[in-house]
Amino acid sequence: MIVSRINLLYLLCCTLLGVIFSTPCLATEQAVYQSVDQMLAQGQNQQAFEMLQALPDDSGDREETLWRMARVQYEMGRLLETDDKDDDRALVFYREAEKYARATIAEAPGKSEGYKWLAIILGVKMKYGDIESQVRQTWEIKENIDKAIALAPDDDISYLVLSRWHYKISELSFWARSLASMIYGELPQASLEESEKLLLKAISLHDRISHRYNLARVYDRMERRQDAKLQYEKALLLPVTFPEEAKEQEKARSRLQRRKW
Repeated sequence: MIVSRINLLYLLCCTLLGVIFSTPCLATEQAVYQSVDQMLAQGQNQQAFEMLQALPDDSGDREETLWRMARVQYEMGRLLETDDKDDDRALVFYREAEKYARATIAEAPGKSEGYKWLAIILGVKMKYGDIESQVRQTWEIKENIDKAIALAPDDDISYLVLSRWHYKISELSFWARSLASMIYGELPQASLEESEKLLLKAISLHDRISHRYNLARVYDRMERRQDAKLQYEKALLLPVTFPEEAKEQEKARSRLQRRKW
């Protein structure tokens, strides 16, 4: 009985010490992730990259590091693109971003971030591929963003990504869709109405510049000019929450100024 009590006491002490010494490490990692997220929101990509690189490979939440590395590479690629011409150097970063996104899914298949970022990255990579790879990626983007939404239905960015997918696919002409279907297989169905629905859902979760700006573009395509004008105006009233929104806000201002509504 005495021996059993001693063993029990020993186990309790070991457990307590494990908690005491592991908690600061976990707390430190969480602090790093919070800092990285703030840096990414402010466009400080290189600093975020260096901070993530400094984390040990055996950190407790490895997938948290991996998807942020995917985002860092994506943001660095975006910086190399201009409005008029795509810089092929960006593709180097997008390829690295894709590797990190796929590694995230392999590490944590039950979490949404890997699927979301893979969909985002494949979407921006489509412009660099041939028609066959674009058709293939169209299906893969849809599959991954659907998984992301199923795993995290309150993530407004995933609805934004899916709405953009509907917007891009729906703008293909009947002949382009028919030709692609004949050669490479049928494309998935998409519509502006579904894009609108998804953006309204995103806004209900988190009202952002990007949601309003993209909703205005949908209304432009629908020829709902006054609805588009209202969304552009609302986009100007919201704060920037990630770097791409600063450009979208300027585009919204420009469209409001140069058009005769």
